[in-house]
Amino acid sequence: MANKENITRILDAFDGISRVFAAMESFPGDASISKPELLALEVISREEGLMMSDLGKRLDISLSTATGIIDRLIEKKLVKRERNGGDRRVVRVVLTDKGRKNNKTYQKQKKEIFAMMLGALSDVEQEQLIKILEKISNIEKRNGDEQ
Repeated sequence: MANKENITRILDAFDGISRVFAAMESFPGDASISKPELLALEVISREEGLMMSDLGKRLDISLSTATGIIDRLIEKKLVKRERNGGDRRVVRVVLTDKGRKNNKTYQKQKKEIFAMMLGALSDVEQEQLIKILEKISNIEKRNGDEQ
């Protein structure tokens, strides 16, 4: 069980980390891309041809919210919708060349920020941090299995 002092310390640490991640808000690519749009580009880049319903699930947002994000990305010529010839209800989302370029720039920026953070740690500390984060990230998976 975590004590109150440790909870306060971790909250303070996460506030500091949040400030580092806030630097990612100033995306050096297309300045008109919002954070939700960047996250959508990232998910689509990992799963090219993702169905709209799956995009909503991956981002943990409603289908209508995902549709709004995709509509804005289409206006910016970063993604396009492709329909299945046999079933026009099936809509897949793919990146355009401009979308790939913007996502690549965003991924590069993310890697630079993580490299900066990890640079403050020794190799042993980096390994410990990664193991701890993996353990924490698996909590939701374990809780989902119990339900």
